[in-house]
Order: sequence, then structure tokens, then C-alpha cells
Amino acid sequence: MKKTGEGRVQVTQGPLFVVTRADARRLLEAVADNRLPFDAANYLADCIVMSDNFDFADEAVRDAIFFIEDDTGRFATGDDNWQPSRTETVAALSLLD
Repeated sequence: MKKTGEGRVQVTQGPLFVVTRADARRLLEAVADNRLPFDAANYLADCIVMSDNFDFADEAVRDAIFFIEDDTGRFATGDDNWQPSRTETVAALSLLD
């Protein structure tokens, strides 16, 4: 989750990695600013949630990652292009402060 300007995500099995507020903030900011497509962020968040190799620094971080991982709006609206609004994403970001 380093800021590199690269468009590649690699999630491997390995030592436990603690996702911090800075990591979660970077992910949500990228979605809010349209620098990262929601589908890519959603996939990354799903990998973090499903992996045994990640832990969350605190509940706010967990909630932020689960916010991005939750794409049930697609099913509720029937729209495959659904994503949370910028307002919703910024509100989730504010919980990390």
C-alpha cells in the first residue's frame, strides 16, 4: 500500500501486516479523488478482508476497509457500475481523523 504511482497490487501470503489509518486514508482518498477506480479498490479491500495475513490497527481502520469492501449497492440497485458517492467516501474518511 505504498504510494508509488504504479497500478499494480500484489497480495501474497506472508508475515502479518497491520493496516494503519494512513493506509486506509490513502485508499479512501484515492477513491474519493477518482485516482483509483472503485472496482480496483473494492478488490483490494476484499483481499485484505479475506486474508489471514492482515490485521487492522483499530476499529476505525477496519470500518474504512469494510466500507470499500462492501459493494452490496450493486445488488440493491442492479447497477454493475455502482459505487459509493464521493460524499459517502469523504464521510468514511472523516471517521479516520
